[in-house]
This record gives sequence, structure tokens and C-alpha cells, in this order.
Amino acid sequence: MIWAKVFSWLTGGVVDKVIEAYAKSKDAQTEQERIAAQVEIEQLRQRQANLALGGRFTSVVQFLWAAPFIAFNAKLIIWDKMLGWGVTDPLSDNLMTVQSLIVGFYFGSAATARVVRSFRS
Repeated sequence: MIWAKVFSWLTGGVVDKVIEAYAKSKDAQTEQERIAAQVEIEQLRQRQANLALGGRFTSVVQFLWAAPFIAFNAKLIIWDKMLGWGVTDPLSDNLMTVQSLIVGFYFGSAATARVVRSFRS
């Protein structure tokens, strides 16, 4: 039961909505109801395809990886540079590489997902 709720949250409930839409299509009394159900199914499939590019789980993982670097940069810029209240040790070369990769992938993947979505529509 708990796994079903977690799966539903991660997928935005799209799977349940697709199942309901197929049931509506099957039970449609008129051609107009059937067409409306088919349109809804197609919209949900499109949403599901977009989730595959980066759904909630991906967003959470990206945030968790980026959060320490966001905090470091915020402290460095606001506390150290703007207010002049401290001095932060620089990141090691390895951590600076990790930060650069995270920033590059974080913003690069968002841009790539937008490009792919625009080609799909």
C-alpha cells in the first residue's frame, strides 16, 4: 500500500489517471464522450513522456546534490563578499569539479529537456 502511494507521488498520479481515462473511453455512451476520453488519454501520455525526461524523483535528487553547493555559494557571496563578515575556505579541486559538473548538468539538463519537449509538440 505504501509503495503504491510512493509510486503515485513520483509519477504525479499519471498512471491512475490513464487507467481511469481508458475506463471512460470503454464506457463512453456517445462518440463525443469517446473522443473526449481519447484526447485525455493522449494528453496523459504526453505528460507521462515529459515525466520520463525529469519527474519529481529526478528533481528531488538534483536538489539534494545541489543543496550543499547552493548553501556554500550563498554563504560565500552574501556573508563573505557582500557583508564582509567572514572568510570561507575555498573548495578543494575535487569539490570544485563536482560543483561545476552539478551546475552544468543541472542547467544543461533543464535546457535539454525543454528542447526535447518543444520537438515533441
